[in-house]
Amino acid sequence: MARTPKIVEDRREQIIDAAMRAFAQKGFSGATNKDIAREAGITPGLIYHYFENKEALLNAIIETRSPIQVMREIPEQMLEMPPEILLPYLARQVLTRVESEQFVQLIRVFLSEALHNPEFRPFGIGVLQQALGFLGHYLTAQIEKGRLRQTDASLVAQIFIGAMIGFVLRRQVLGDPQALQYSQEQIAAAIVETTLQGLLPR
Repeated sequence: MARTPKIVEDRREQIIDAAMRAFAQKGFSGATNKDIAREAGITPGLIYHYFENKEALLNAIIETRSPIQVMREIPEQMLEMPPEILLPYLARQVLTRVESEQFVQLIRVFLSEALHNPEFRPFGIGVLQQALGFLGHYLTAQIEKGRLRQTDASLVAQIFIGAMIGFVLRRQVLGDPQALQYSQEQIAAAIVETTLQGLLPR
């Protein structure tokens, strides 16, 4: 029986989820296709029908399970909204995604791999560059509309995203009680408010 697009997509999602669990348990370098197949309840050979190798699987995780997906799902008309509306929404959505239990496990794997395996670092840099590109483009458009003052949009995007990364690492990796006392809503609001205070026209 021919595989329908729905069956193909469901199996692909099943393998991505299994890879996330396997990477979280054994690390990216340590996890094998057999481990991933065991998690997915399939034969190892079937993985190659969907993904060329582990790197392709990791790229799929980044594309579909990371904040990049959140940014891609924002409707075009929302990008016309002013920063005081869009940025809080974006910050809340990103924090919800990256603080999910599954993604936190992936963050821990990534940190360990990046420290010991320089070849792994481009994956993280790629995610950051996509997120920074999205936010920088939006901020540039808002500056051109006169909603924000003239500034280096790329640098502001780095500060904004860096603040969120800092909170996530403190909360989910270090378990810092001072950072854990705040809700995602409070953190998102504080980051946006602090950023906008320096950006709004004077």
